[in-house]
Amino acid sequence: MTDHAVRPSRDEIISNEQLEMSMTILKTLADPARLQMLSALSKSDHSLSELSQFVGVSPSVASQLLAPLRAKEVLQSRKDGRHVIYSMSDERLKEFIAQTLDFAAYRLAARDPGNE
Repeated sequence: MTDHAVRPSRDEIISNEQLEMSMTILKTLADPARLQMLSALSKSDHSLSELSQFVGVSPSVASQLLAPLRAKEVLQSRKDGRHVIYSMSDERLKEFIAQTLDFAAYRLAARDPGNE
């Protein structure tokens, strides 16, 4: 028996660019208020006021949380009178958010109540 580590094949190695993008996405979703707003936006468009009320923050804080996503064109915004309306057109992101929340619900349901 040899004592050497098995090296991954070239197609198993994740590129640095893909790792960076993955970390950016996961860090973005790691903020509870941002995840709440993204969950709401994955279902329908909402005004900044509505989004801020969903998560219990001021509109300016909600806007700051959403700004990086607007800058990367993950979210779109438009003016409707005095209101700024946010929308999400990326279907894969909508699916990813739904799958993330579904997986969390699955893990919570699978927990052994005796371990708490």
